[in-house]
Amino acid sequence: MKRQKARILFWGSFLLLVIFGLLLHLFWGESLLTQVLFHLEDVMRNGTRARETILSFGFLAPLMFMILQILQVLFAPVPGEATGILGGYLFGAWPSFIYSSLALALGSAFAFGLGHLFADAFRERFSKTKLYQKFNHLVFKGDFVIPFILFLFPGFPKDSLSYLLGLSTMPFKVFIFIAAIARMPGTLMLSFEGAQVYERNYLELLLLLAFSAIVALPCYIYRRQILEKLTHYSSSKKLEQETKKNK
Repeated sequence: MKRQKARILFWGSFLLLVIFGLLLHLFWGESLLTQVLFHLEDVMRNGTRARETILSFGFLAPLMFMILQILQVLFAPVPGEATGILGGYLFGAWPSFIYSSLALALGSAFAFGLGHLFADAFRERFSKTKLYQKFNHLVFKGDFVIPFILFLFPGFPKDSLSYLLGLSTMPFKVFIFIAAIARMPGTLMLSFEGAQVYERNYLELLLLLAFSAIVALPCYIYRRQILEKLTHYSSSKKLEQETKKNK
């Protein structure tokens, strides 16, 4: 029954989007398309200036970008998706993927370290938050499956999760492996999207965005079921460990 409702919601939303697009084209037609293209051109022109400014730092430009990525992990002044696309726009897909992956791993490591170093203070501050209460019970020493899935999960607050895992008993080596590897698919996708924006390959960009939506939308629709499965798995693992200890 729930799956049927989810499918109806998905296809209903898709149909409404198509109808909305057709109505826009019917009432505004070419004038709307012209305005959109003009706006994109303006964004590209300003984006080109920003690109030239950052790249004017020469060999330090990648370092400046990596520092920005690290700061967005620690303080989240800018959404990670935005900086990921920015990297592709600045350096191209593969260089951006490398720079972003290194910076995100370092930023996550710093967040984990801060969470571990100030565990008592963080625990006092965040213990009443929904994020802490909802996901703290999913993490325990020796297990990496659940944190890996959460880092892989599209749209999940991975930066907050890094602090949260710092409060747990998870070994640093396990955490850094998870944070580095599980972020890579999303980082690669954002880097390619940014590169397509710079190269003005709008068809390829739309295809990438459509693919991202196809992957992310089911995760969002079934997020509760996924978290319930993870919770059940976590409870089973904890029970198994406690049984072994008592033997």
